[in-house]
Amino acid sequence: MMQININTDWEWYESTNVFRSFTHCLLHINTQNIRYCGREIKAGQFVSSITRISAETGLTESQVRTALKKLKDTGYISTKSTNKYTIYTVNEYQNYIDCGQVAETTTEENTVVKNGTKMEQTVERKMEQPEKNAKETCEKSKENCEKSNKKAINECFERLWKQYPNKRGKGQVSDAKKKVLYQIGEEHIQRALKRYLDGLEKDASWRKPQNGSTFFNSGYVDYLDENYEKPQEPKPQRNPASVLECERDYDFDSLEMQLMQKQLE
Repeated sequence: MMQININTDWEWYESTNVFRSFTHCLLHINTQNIRYCGREIKAGQFVSSITRISAETGLTESQVRTALKKLKDTGYISTKSTNKYTIYTVNEYQNYIDCGQVAETTTEENTVVKNGTKMEQTVERKMEQPEKNAKETCEKSKENCEKSNKKAINECFERLWKQYPNKRGKGQVSDAKKKVLYQIGEEHIQRALKRYLDGLEKDASWRKPQNGSTFFNSGYVDYLDENYEKPQEPKPQRNPASVLECERDYDFDSLEMQLMQKQLE
């Protein structure tokens, strides 16, 4: 696995939740710049959420928030949030991980003379065995992280699917769509689902729930925090029979004129 360089002198070593959260961050950071959803995620950064970190570490969301706050306050990490996910940065991450100095196989073109004729000879420089082992270890660690993320993504989707009433089309929700739901965050999708179901309940006389595949592929989008607009409540209509006599419409100017004429008479 990836070598993590933290010794017992590290200030949060004895804090189990903080140590676990920081180790989780180190294991998930990118070691090179990548593009994600139109945004550049730099080396030393990774995309996640409180819900996801909680699922992957076994800590409660409250424990994760507290641990990450301590790491932020002491300068070990920084965060930048969007409306769908959070970018976590491990500051000076090179001080805490060691993936080995991996030398790639290179080729060199050498000119040699054979039987009086110049010939180009390709010489391959093989990487040393320890270097090769380090590279394989890093690749295996990355593969393990991907498997762990896939498991968390599927578990998140299964929890959401159980809450939806119309369980049709489950197989039509692709892995890519499940990953999007996971990146948005289970809490956000649950709020969107509740808003949709509340609307169905109010309109139960004529509305039926969409197929599960329809909702989880795209139907939830309008019910996310940033898109949802709460419908206006209709104003209650009063029964005309309950309107008091004094509330009925009258031409008070005409009544006043009639009263004055009677007084003059």
